Amino acid sequence: MCGICGIMDMGGGNAPRKVQIEAMLRAIAHRGPDGQNMWLEGGTALGFNRLSFIDLTGGMQPLFTEDRGVVAVINGEIYNHPELREELEKKGHTFRTRTDVEVVLHLYEEEGEDFPKRLNGQFGIALFDTGRKTLYLVRDQMGVCPLYWTVQNGRLLFGSEAKAILALPDVKRKLNLKALDQLMNFPGVVAPETFFEGIRAIRPGHMIRFRVGEEPVDTEYWDLVYPREDAEDKGLEAYAAELRELIVRAIRRRLVADVPIGFYVSGGLDSSVVACFIGKYLLNSYYSFSAEIGEGDLDESRFQKIVSQSVKSDHRSVTVGDREIIENLPSVIYHAESAVKESYDTAAFLLSELVRTTPAKAVLTGQGSDELFCGYVGYMVDLFRNMNKDGMSEGEKEINSRLWGDPYFRYERDHDAIRAVHRTIYSSELASALPSFSALSESPIDVSKVEGLSTQRRRSYIDCKLRLGDHLLLEHGDRMFFSHSVEGRHPFLDPEIVAFVTALPDKYKMNGAREKYILKKAAEGIVPDPIVKRRKFPFQAPGMSSLVKAGADSVMPDPALIRKYGLFDEKKIEEMKKLYSDPSFRLMGAYEIDYLLIASTVTILCETYGLSV
Repeated sequence: MCGICGIMDMGGGNAPRKVQIEAMLRAIAHRGPDGQNMWLEGGTALGFNRLSFIDLTGGMQPLFTEDRGVVAVINGEIYNHPELREELEKKGHTFRTRTDVEVVLHLYEEEGEDFPKRLNGQFGIALFDTGRKTLYLVRDQMGVCPLYWTVQNGRLLFGSEAKAILALPDVKRKLNLKALDQLMNFPGVVAPETFFEGIRAIRPGHMIRFRVGEEPVDTEYWDLVYPREDAEDKGLEAYAAELRELIVRAIRRRLVADVPIGFYVSGGLDSSVVACFIGKYLLNSYYSFSAEIGEGDLDESRFQKIVSQSVKSDHRSVTVGDREIIENLPSVIYHAESAVKESYDTAAFLLSELVRTTPAKAVLTGQGSDELFCGYVGYMVDLFRNMNKDGMSEGEKEINSRLWGDPYFRYERDHDAIRAVHRTIYSSELASALPSFSALSESPIDVSKVEGLSTQRRRSYIDCKLRLGDHLLLEHGDRMFFSHSVEGRHPFLDPEIVAFVTALPDKYKMNGAREKYILKKAAEGIVPDPIVKRRKFPFQAPGMSSLVKAGADSVMPDPALIRKYGLFDEKKIEEMKKLYSDPSFRLMGAYEIDYLLIASTVTILCETYGLSV
């Protein structure tokens, strides 16, 4: 993977200059320390920072077709490139590198705007057709690779991170209040929103076409599709055997590289499946990494050790406690380009720093399994809520219907009740303006996609859109990996596994109160029993209540800055500080919102990027 950026004159006579692309590339140099290149022609420029994995000496981008009619910079991996290359070579296409991503250009020549539909991978693509004077920006199906854009001052600006766009001095720097309200209500910010007003994120499975004199055309080329009814049931054993085969194939694809690859070990089922399948089917030893967080029930180091010893990996770990979070939180916010409501991004940040001390340049993770195999507590709660639908207010049912397409479907919290809390936390000025930026005014998903679905499938679809795509894969994933020039790869998000899971009858994912039923069955005999049989344990890191008690003055909301930005009620912030400092106070439950951490990190974000409100 790498970092890409570019500029396209949209008709204002403002051609890009080399110095501008150089500034954009410097802003995202951490994404690609192995080389830099650019291309400028007429009104278009493309920039590229390289993190090398395949064809280390000959794979520099931009890449061109034989006649130089198509030029592209591509961040990511194309896992089905061997099959595509063979097919394209038979049709007469000539390849100039051994890179996996070169197939993209020739596939575009063959299939035009349908080319993303053929790709199995994780990618952010900027492809320019010189004859048609058309630029395409594409984000992969599940959203592993980010891509941001804006049109300002007659120019299209884009990059793998918003930093690339903000590197240009005439780009406006203003906080997007809708993104703030999304963070207050949902797991994180949801594309196309970002924390920077006017800068948009391309949504997973989308391609945007830009042409001078025309409005951008946003096309959804792929989406997660759950059937309304189950197909013929093949039975538990058949499904488990098929899933094992799919996991091996997905992992094998993600281990292809000319440099070492490692894997994360959290102590939970998902990363353990990846690690143990590598150990049993693919390699005898590899680099593995884990974060040791907290003490007592929060400490998973015992389970991490079971896995690393089982696969005989070269294992490294990093301790993440209050002090590490306090010291690194500003850097985390800088790289995340987002405020956060949980501190565990710090663990991801320190993990990638640890990886960078070894020869490994990429790591495999268990990301995506919880969303696909029903691993969160919400799926369990649904079992009981479906049996008893009483107790919801009319206000909550109205919001649920608007947001999720079902008045009785609650996604994590009662939004009607929590909105009253928000009005006490926001400043009086912001609370009065809430209707103009409310995240609850319209659904963050296409509600028609969940019509007629079972509650389990509805939640899985929403989890993939709200929790996975821009929170776990980007702010917690991509940003923290690339803060130290490391790539993350996620076997559970392979299109073959996604297609298998969406077609699977519900009872094999949540069997009674047993979550991840089919995955545990597939893991039997491969993953150690203590891992397969342990209860679901959410990955947690110390919250602001713990940091306050540890003396987190450097990351506490400064009263002067609270007044400066006018986003939060100053008295309420001071009340929370006193509450959090009480020795007996603890945030309880996975879905309780750490408002003091939000206020702190929003302030850090505004100061770091010089944002106005």
